[in-house]
Amino acid sequence: MQDTINSRSFLPGEVHKNKRMFEIHLGPTGEVVMTGRLDATQCDGALQFLNALPEPRVIDLARLEYIASAGLRVLLLTQKRLRGSGAGLRLINVSAPIRDIFRYTGFDRIIDINPAPDSSSGRP
Repeated sequence: MQDTINSRSFLPGEVHKNKRMFEIHLGPTGEVVMTGRLDATQCDGALQFLNALPEPRVIDLARLEYIASAGLRVLLLTQKRLRGSGAGLRLINVSAPIRDIFRYTGFDRIIDINPAPDSSSGRP
């Protein structure tokens, strides 16, 4: 079987790893953990993973290196689904470069974004 995010549906509790690019899985306290590069080729699988969770409220982005506009769409769709049930999405451990992308696109006004503890960009 091919080891890519688009090769099959992924269920919560499974770790998905594309050896070259991206990984998404549930962390030890139930948070979703994203690692690597969330680009257009990884987004369908990431959205499938998030949609399989009843309420993926917290996503840890400490090891996310890159997010494309298609990745922003995944987070926006997840936020809209959660808002429909009265909840909301919270992104934690967001590095300064990724946080800047959220700020430039206005996502910091619609999603709760918490910087990484060692993030020192000097911006709120």
